[in-house]
Order: sequence, then C-alpha cells, then structure tokens
Amino acid sequence: MLRVVDLTNGWAGPLATCLLGDFGAEVIKVESPSHMDWWRGAGLQGTVEGPKLYEQSPTFNTVNRNKYGIALELTHPRGRALFKELIRVSDLLIANYPPRILRKLGIDYQTLAAVNPRLVMVTLPAFGNSGPECEYVGFGCTTEAMAGITWVSGYEDGPPQMLSNAIGDPGSALNACFAALVGVFERERRGAGVSIDLSHVEGLLPMNAAALLDYTINGRVQQRQGNRHPTLAPHGCYPCRGDDEWVVIAVTSDRQWEQFCRALGDPPWARAERFATMAGRKAAEDELDRYITAWTQERDPYEVMETLQQAGVPAGAVLSGPGILSDAHLAAREFLLAIEKAEAGVHLYPGFVPRFQRAASAARPAPCFGEHNAYVFGTLLGLSAEEIAQLAAERVISQEPFFPTLSAR
Repeated sequence: MLRVVDLTNGWAGPLATCLLGDFGAEVIKVESPSHMDWWRGAGLQGTVEGPKLYEQSPTFNTVNRNKYGIALELTHPRGRALFKELIRVSDLLIANYPPRILRKLGIDYQTLAAVNPRLVMVTLPAFGNSGPECEYVGFGCTTEAMAGITWVSGYEDGPPQMLSNAIGDPGSALNACFAALVGVFERERRGAGVSIDLSHVEGLLPMNAAALLDYTINGRVQQRQGNRHPTLAPHGCYPCRGDDEWVVIAVTSDRQWEQFCRALGDPPWARAERFATMAGRKAAEDELDRYITAWTQERDPYEVMETLQQAGVPAGAVLSGPGILSDAHLAAREFLLAIEKAEAGVHLYPGFVPRFQRAASAARPAPCFGEHNAYVFGTLLGLSAEEIAQLAAERVISQEPFFPTLSAR
C-alpha cells in the first residue's frame, strides 16, 4: 500500500490526495495547530451552529475523506523532525505551499530526498516552482485568468467572466493525482525518487488550446460567446417549463439536425433552407434559438432530454444540488455514498468515480482535527504515550486548533 503525506490546503491538493485515498492509498493529512486548512471554514456562513464549526465544512469534508489527520507544528524544530520521520516511512508527498514556504521550513525536495531517497514529491503551486511568478499566490479563479479561460468566458457583449466553480482547482487535482502515480512508476523504473513540478496555470492551458491555436495559426483572437459554440448550432442552454428550469442541447452535425427536427415533430420553421446546413444555422442562430426556446419552455427539462436522447441528439437537464441528489440514474448506480462524521452527522457524498470490477471499500469521513495523532506518532513512528503527551504539552501537536476562528474564501 502506498503511504501518502498530504501537505495541502483548499481544493486542488486535497482533492488529488482524496483520489489517491479512493484508489486505496493510506493518506495522512498534515495540518498545523496554528494554521489549519482554511477550507475548514468554507461554506459555513450563516448556515450551521455549534462548538466546532471547523469540523462541519461541506467543502472540507468532501475532499478529505479516506484520510488520516494529524496536527503538527512545522515551525517548531521538533515538529519538523517528526515530519521528516514521517517522510522516511512514506512513499509520496503532495504539497501545494509556495516554494519559499517549503524552503523556509526546510522541507523542500532536496532536504527530504536526503531523508528518503525513494520519495516521490509532487508540488503544485499556482505558477510552478520556477520563473518570475513562482512565488505568487493563486486560486482557481486567478489561474483560470492567467490561462486565458476567463477571457473567452462570458457573453458576447459583456466583460470576461470567472467560472464560479473554480475549474482550475479540480483540473490541477487530476493532473497531480496522475503525476503522482506516474512518479511512483518512474521511481520503480529508476530505483530512486523523483520531484514533480506541477503548475496550475500550465495544467489549464490545454483546456484553452483551441483559442491558442486559432491565434497562432490564423492570427485570430477568440471572443466571448456565452453558451454558444464557435461553429455549431443549435448549441446552448434553453429555458424549460417551471421556475429556473433549463436544458442543454448540442446538435453536432447535419444528421443530428435531421433527428432533432423529427423529435420536434418536423415543425414548418425547421425546414427553412437557411437551417439546412450547420453554417446556415450558425448564421441564423438568434432566430433559431427563439424557435427552440418556444418549444423547450412548454416542457420539463427531463422530458426534453429524454425526447432528444431517444432521437439520438445530445441533451442534458441542468441539475441543481437537490436535482443531483434525487437523480434516478445516480441512485441506480449507487454513486452517492452516505458517510457519517461524528461532528457533522450523516450526509451524502460523491462516490468513487473509477469503477473497478471488485467492490470499492467503504469511504471514511474526513478526519477531525488531529484525530489520528496517536496512530501516526505512536503506531507509525513508534513514540510512547508519554512522548506523545509531552509533544502535546509543548504545543508541537494538538487535537484542537490554537486559533479556531474561521475564515472562508
């Protein structure tokens, strides 16, 4: 079993290690008693009450399942020494701190490789470990901007728009998980550890490759198009019957257009010559969308989706949170898992995305703050109960944050 040390905060790093935990790795999340993971405060404002709000964050609990958790003060010399002992008995370290922080704490790759020459270390600061911007702080929205995604997001007559779900973070998490597994393979091939430098911005650039190539090949700067596609029509998000109900429709060929028309009952407007080709439909897209909207507004999103899918046309209902939780398809696949955490209760969480033939192991809840100090320091590192108690007395480890005031970003 791979042992992974998780020295990450927020979304990107914790999601990467969460995926490794889903795959069966033993993940040990390291938090500081004086600087707990700031995502413990996310999504809580005005919604919950209790003495330990930092255990109830939906975002933190989602991406930190299947992990052990310790609270270790790395600014203390004894804390750094214990961290290195943990590295000595581990395979992987994933960290998303800025490079200067790792150097300042003395836990950069060069230092840790001397402790464990077979260590695979993945660092994923926003802008990478080198270059003039390497020490800049970044989050999903800012890395999207630097990768050019924000420029092409938004409506034709409006300003650039950020993606509210910060796609830069989960994208970087997937890259980091993949890089970590390749790093382990490379370690076995070479017989030595490896350091992997993963920039969020560079990981996002392939998602904007079409715009980059359009400029380098054609000298054309792509502009914002809202929900529309550069060349396909109809292709958009259409209102349905009810309050704030929507469906996405994507016709990708002239053949699908014929299928779309039949699904709508071959209305007279659909047979207009200007709609016969993709280029013609794109040129008359405003008019086309008005016709389609008149049809979708009379129907439920699932009704539209099922009608079009049965005709071979890609379509999907736009689901809110409650819609996802009540979706019959996800229920049939038993994707959503009921997980209980003592401080938060029983809730449904996204399940294991890769489906292996063997049954997946049950998911554990995200660790409470410092919950597994005894396991890591006692069982793994061999400290006695007296030594662990002394570490707590010296404020090197803790099971309560020193400054539990929450701040969310």
